[in-house]
Amino acid sequence: MKGKKPLQDIAAELGVSPAAVSFVLNSKKGVSDATRARITAVLENYGYRIRKNSAEDPLTAERIPRSIRFLKYKNSAILVEENGNFVSSIIDALEEECRKLGFDLVITTFGPENRKEIYSIVSAEPMDGIIVLGTELDAADLPFFETLSVPVILVDTPAPGRSLNCVTMNNEEIAEKAVDYFYQLGHRTIGYLHSSMDTGNFHARMCGYRNAIARLGLPLKAEQIYSITPSMTGSYEEMCSLLESGIRFPSALLADNDMIALGCSRALKDRGFILPQDCSVIGIDDISFSSICAPPLTSVRIPCKEMGALVVQLLHYKLRRPDTPPAKVLLSGELIIRGSAVSAVARTDG
Repeated sequence: MKGKKPLQDIAAELGVSPAAVSFVLNSKKGVSDATRARITAVLENYGYRIRKNSAEDPLTAERIPRSIRFLKYKNSAILVEENGNFVSSIIDALEEECRKLGFDLVITTFGPENRKEIYSIVSAEPMDGIIVLGTELDAADLPFFETLSVPVILVDTPAPGRSLNCVTMNNEEIAEKAVDYFYQLGHRTIGYLHSSMDTGNFHARMCGYRNAIARLGLPLKAEQIYSITPSMTGSYEEMCSLLESGIRFPSALLADNDMIALGCSRALKDRGFILPQDCSVIGIDDISFSSICAPPLTSVRIPCKEMGALVVQLLHYKLRRPDTPPAKVLLSGELIIRGSAVSAVARTDG
């Protein structure tokens, strides 16, 4: 018996599509008997075990232990490790739901330095299903997950344009909700503290900000969109530099996440601004620090526990019904009003 070979390489060796190999591995229809026999022989030669089609007997499938691989990708780790309790809350809920449903969860943490090695292992032994933390995942990595033979669920990334299952927040709606609240408070010039780290979530929030500004008929000025590192330390230092350069900020600022909002607020206060009278600030995520800072931060709360639980529930559904089309589940956020955003005061915005 040979060592395991990636499924896409087996498909190339046989001159068939990766989908055909996946169908045979998972005992799905759609492959002729002759082709199925040929693919089966090669798969078994490389150490693969042909799975029974448990979808035909869901009651039996419920009694079969399921091994799930959770891929926790960290690039800079700013968003995964430093963003308060946001990601950890999702993971805690995910692990709890796995226990409830009887899944054996294997956690694999990796980064850019060993990404290829981990992807090779996952391709050779994907287990029964895969959950991927997409918070810092690069869009260029998404096609790899489309080649896998088992259900894959991405969490905390929208995966636009990809036929992948995902569970994340409705980022555009969340950003629009914050802009609408500023508008209700009388602000007519609303700036945007946009993450310099490009992720699917932040890109979607930018779209939501632009949509709301256009819908409300407000001026959209490129100079009022500020590129900021999405960490408390980085945002503080960069806001200090912007203030020292003489930039005059609008009366209202929406931040891509709470870490940016908190760091920039601290910089404004250290430079003599009185918050929120001189500048109102709203963040997104509602991390634990948001309620204890001064002034307490108005933020859009993301239902992290529900997100983690829904990921596992969706995977459970896909394991029983693998032929169903990809699902993208978007969760709405709740605006938590605190003291960092108040009615607009008379001032001239630059």
